Amino acid sequence: MKAALAIFTRVPEAGQVKTRLAPLLGGEGALAAHCALVEDTLQRLGAQPDIEPTLWVDGEPNARVRLWQQRFALPVREQKGEGLGARMAYALADALANGVYGLVVGTDCPPIDGPYVSRALAALRDHDVVFGPAEDGGYGLVGLRCPCPDLFVNVAFGTDRALADTLHNAIRARQRVALLPAIWDVDEPGDWQRWQASASA
Repeated sequence: MKAALAIFTRVPEAGQVKTRLAPLLGGEGALAAHCALVEDTLQRLGAQPDIEPTLWVDGEPNARVRLWQQRFALPVREQKGEGLGARMAYALADALANGVYGLVVGTDCPPIDGPYVSRALAALRDHDVVFGPAEDGGYGLVGLRCPCPDLFVNVAFGTDRALADTLHNAIRARQRVALLPAIWDVDEPGDWQRWQASASA
């Protein structure tokens, strides 16, 4: 069983990424934090059996993105669609159209490692949808084994309703859902400090 792993991130530009970390780190520090999180993710997820990773960015790749492409030897594609839901739907549909399961992860969830992704893939053997729930009410991973066109419709992304809204859509579509262990992501200064503490432990 193979899967396409879409690693979603933003093009690294000062003032456009990890802005909630700026009060702690400053603008350039927030940019550096974003880049550190992306590179850590690519290091953790770049080479796994039966997983084909692609870095999906939210705009035209810049020099830093091209450097990641070369350093980690992985394809880079631009996200397509208006809004996060449409963009994830596009990436998942692209994977399914090519005959493999689709997984989407973000680059700000340090607990998502190779074994976690493998666990998600295993869950898709007997489930239609898998989620990696986040502690803040969202999710850092979603995967599909078959199309579910309305999965991301009317989902309040960026709020503590994101997972609940998406689960509601999955249940309405009679999808068999698997939930992985809860994870955490890096959005606020406290999250950044948590990651720094865990990385140095």
